[in-house]
Amino acid sequence: MKTSFAFALKLALLLMALSSCEKHSTAHEDEHKVPGTFILQLISDSDTVHAVWSDPDGPGGNPPQATPLSLRAGNYRGLLTIITTDGDTLTDVIRQQGTEHQIFYTPSQQLAQSLTITTADRDTRGMPLGLETSWTVRQLQAPITGTVRIQLYHYDANTKDGQNPSPETDADISFDVELRP
Repeated sequence: MKTSFAFALKLALLLMALSSCEKHSTAHEDEHKVPGTFILQLISDSDTVHAVWSDPDGPGGNPPQATPLSLRAGNYRGLLTIITTDGDTLTDVIRQQGTEHQIFYTPSQQLAQSLTITTADRDTRGMPLGLETSWTVRQLQAPITGTVRIQLYHYDANTKDGQNPSPETDADISFDVELRP
């Protein structure tokens, strides 16, 4: 599993490096900044779980590190914080430029029947954003392991439809996840 995890992280890093945001004619000051840390906080009535994906030196340097998630059956409120490689917070910028960004969460096939993730926040046009989410873990008989892929997409002005990924990916990361009874 460590070998496939390391391979997946290297592949995600390569994809992120090859497809990061480009400057546009309507460029924003923060578009060139590279996301280096993702902090995912999941809060339930009885539990708070944190996971961190970090690549502080950016693409091409040391491989990223990620802490795994371990969740019990129940409902969680998810909050995602994104920080650049130089330490600036991108979360507020993404929220302000919400019509040009969307975050997609995809459970792996192993988790798909037991974990549902829905977007809880919207941009100014009413389209899904993805900085806030709802996670539902179904009751299980035995533990299940897999991954959750998180992809941050950048859209040209007025092209986001709320359902389809953009061809321009700002970040593509994964967390190992264990669902427990």
